[in-house]
Amino acid sequence: MSFRRRLVIAGVVAAWIPVLFLGLFVRHAGVRRLTDANERRMQERGDRLAGSWVQGAAFLEDRLDALRLLLVENNTTRIAVRLGQDAVLRETVARFASSSGLGVTYVLDSTGTILAASHFPGDAGRHDPALAVLADREAAPVLTRVSLPASDRVVLALAGRFDVGGVEVVGIVGEELAALGVAPVSGNVSLLAEEGEGAGAVLVAGPDRAGDAASAYGGRRRVGRVLWQGRADAADLVPVDLVMTWDDPLLADMVRSFDRVLLLSLLAAALMAVVLGRLLAQRLSDPVERLTATARRVHLGRLDTAFGRGGARELDRLGFFLNGMLQRIRDGVVHVREAEKRATVGEVARQVNHDVRNGLVPIRNVVSHLAEAHRGGPDELAGVFGAREPTLTASLDYLGDLADQYRAVAAHGAGDRSELREVVRSVIEASQGLPDGIRVTGDPGGEPAWVEMDGLSLRRVVENIVTNAVAAVGEAEVAGEVRVSIKAETRSGQPCHRLTVSDNGPGVPPEIRARVFEPFFTTREAGTGLGLAIARRLVRDVGGEILLESEEGRGTRVDVILKAAQEA
Repeated sequence: MSFRRRLVIAGVVAAWIPVLFLGLFVRHAGVRRLTDANERRMQERGDRLAGSWVQGAAFLEDRLDALRLLLVENNTTRIAVRLGQDAVLRETVARFASSSGLGVTYVLDSTGTILAASHFPGDAGRHDPALAVLADREAAPVLTRVSLPASDRVVLALAGRFDVGGVEVVGIVGEELAALGVAPVSGNVSLLAEEGEGAGAVLVAGPDRAGDAASAYGGRRRVGRVLWQGRADAADLVPVDLVMTWDDPLLADMVRSFDRVLLLSLLAAALMAVVLGRLLAQRLSDPVERLTATARRVHLGRLDTAFGRGGARELDRLGFFLNGMLQRIRDGVVHVREAEKRATVGEVARQVNHDVRNGLVPIRNVVSHLAEAHRGGPDELAGVFGAREPTLTASLDYLGDLADQYRAVAAHGAGDRSELREVVRSVIEASQGLPDGIRVTGDPGGEPAWVEMDGLSLRRVVENIVTNAVAAVGEAEVAGEVRVSIKAETRSGQPCHRLTVSDNGPGVPPEIRARVFEPFFTTREAGTGLGLAIARRLVRDVGGEILLESEEGRGTRVDVILKAAQEA
């Protein structure tokens, strides 16, 4: 991952952390405060609702007692009950319900047949044992469902058994919850009936949100305890707890709004971090890129370059120190080259001195012998000269050959040119007849490849490189092959010819790869260490380039790049 990308990612993370922390903190504090305020408000409302249940039960007890007095002590009503005068009884019950402000009033016989119903006259004569069961829990409020003309409604009822002139009847008074003020009227409050923990809850009044996860009950308050009819069996009377539950739509809206604001804030912070991060990364990385480009040129051998300025103070100081280090490297290279040159010249001088002395010693001996013979007369001189002439000639031939050899490593004549393909072809032909398992191959055919180098130096370069490759493959355990090829190309707008000599030998170990062009450096006992060194000097003398690539165990490749010359 690049430095710029890492900086941008770090900026996004750094921008998100405070925004996210502050947003979650404010969200938590706001939700907690609003929840506490709503909890207090709803608890107060629950207290009022619990008081309404007590008042509602007392109201029903008073109305049930009034109904008992009407049935037991009123002669008209008592006679109507005993004689079965249903019309008179229904009219009396209707007037009672109207004057008492009741929504539901029943009078039933002991078997559960409805004698009169104030809210639904057509109900008279219907047999409903479940209503008679309400009287079994005398003076106990019961939640039950009754049929009204419009629909079935849940009412709070109170029932009792009365003796009316020797006839047992059941009186029931009831009212809808909202009319009694014992049911919540707000859209976010519900009244539930709970039989016990884990038994589930039945909605009594208000909206049912139990199945809606988005608006589930947010708070609860126990209001009171009553009997519930109709939970499982119509005849059952089950004690239940009345629980007021509520949610807070304002809180839910606030949380959703805040979540949207937080998300937008995070997106805005991320966008700003990306923009600023890219600008900052570019400002920081551009000087580093310039330093890297300069270091790359130094790595490629361009010691004449220099590290520039233009970055931050720290980078300018780094460039200053790098320039100082580079100058010391330049000075060291100059010293090394001078030392190498002195060592090379000294070694060559020693070798020349040794070789010339070897050639002069026999000549000096012959001259000394001839001088002694000269003192003995012409005949003796002629005899000695005839005897020593082969020695004198051999010594002179040796010095001549030695001069030719040293001339081969000297600089070529200025402005000379040679045909590369012809030289390569002659070297390949001369390399035939090598030991079994070693062969030199290549197809130098094609258009003439004229280069700026004299023929003797060019042949010396090709022979040295090919000879070095042949010696390398001779050390391999497999069949050795040296391949020579020529290719025309263009470098920096200048036409050139590339000579490539590759082998499948053991390769050059990495630790000595940088020294293969040093004079007198060799890894072979019979080697002189001058072949590649001479080749590199001759190539550089004409402005060419020689490159070596090697992979240990897979072979070596040497490329010689020479400037193209016009055909002679």
